[in-house]
Amino acid sequence: MASWSDRWTRVRAQIDALPRPVRVVAVTVVGGTVVLTGVAMLVLPGPGILAILAGLALLATEFAWARRWLDRARAAGQAGVDKGREVWDRRRSAPDPVRTTEPVDAPGPVEAQDPHDPQDPVDPVGASR
Repeated sequence: MASWSDRWTRVRAQIDALPRPVRVVAVTVVGGTVVLTGVAMLVLPGPGILAILAGLALLATEFAWARRWLDRARAAGQAGVDKGREVWDRRRSAPDPVRTTEPVDAPGPVEAQDPHDPQDPVDPVGASR
């Protein structure tokens, strides 16, 4: 069984053997359809951004403007990944506020109130029940 790279090489060779006008029309129709489907999937269920990127990748095989848009999208995606990793690392290195051992500046011991206690200091009569 041939690997995916071998298959892709054969498919790419067949596509390159087509006359340029036929190839441009085919890439435009298929790539444009994938991009428009991705735009529709932004409001409908489905992976809209992935479909748009796939359509741009198809269009970028023949058009320089699509290559520029794809490069810009790739750079924005990498910037988002870098920012997410930075935030993730910052949160992981920060001390856990629940398990801190530092003293809390409280005026005195704080007692937990039972919500069903009839002697609630805020509403001692129990009028709100």
